[in-house]
Amino acid sequence: MKRRRIYSQYHDRRKDGDRTTVLVPFDETLPPERRREVVLALSDLATRVATYIICRVIVDSQELLLDERLQTAHAILQRVTTTHLCNHKLTAEGLTLEFEGQQFQLHEEYKTMALTRTVYEHLAMFYFLYEHPKTEEERQQVWDDWQHDVQKIPYSQAWRYLFRNRDMARMYHHLSVHCHPVCEGLLQYQSQSDADEGDDCIPLHLSSCFLACLCCLFLRQMPQGDELVRQKFSRSELSPFFALARLPKEG
Repeated sequence: MKRRRIYSQYHDRRKDGDRTTVLVPFDETLPPERRREVVLALSDLATRVATYIICRVIVDSQELLLDERLQTAHAILQRVTTTHLCNHKLTAEGLTLEFEGQQFQLHEEYKTMALTRTVYEHLAMFYFLYEHPKTEEERQQVWDDWQHDVQKIPYSQAWRYLFRNRDMARMYHHLSVHCHPVCEGLLQYQSQSDADEGDDCIPLHLSSCFLACLCCLFLRQMPQGDELVRQKFSRSELSPFFALARLPKEG
């Protein structure tokens, strides 16, 4: 599937404030500069919220981290946040090559796909460990399975539950083909545009959505978790943040 068709599947034209804002990066009618500006701003927002949660827990809730499961949940959030920071830095600064004393800015719209895929897989694993089980018996069984063999956890199917959007299966495939030396991915690499059309920011934007979603799931594990962010961030900050966490869920 062509990248434009994949990305456009997430472009919903409903005009409802913050949801419209988080859909701007998918709007191919806008200038690349505008799409990039919005992506970086929303990424910064997601990073600030995630960083605050991580640090607040370390400072105020050390006793909670004595619990193995919550300690692991916190570790997942830390790893995802650092991976997202790498994604943001690479997207914002790009890559520069040097050849015969001259520097060349490398245009490569797939350069952060592997990072975004990693963020998604951690989010999916978090969901199946902490959110999907409905009883204590199920939670213990999933936890035990995850500690001998990660393959027993069907995290590749997380899109069915996290976003209720079948197109996420195609997006996961799209992320995967640019993380492995497969023919389909290399052919898309060869045929990419030489100019910046705004699509090279899409992987970072998806990473922001996944990070925001993970933050929300993590807060559900904490006593009065929502209050942790509501006492720090304004409504004008949290509204687009929660919109990020809902995208690309339908409805």
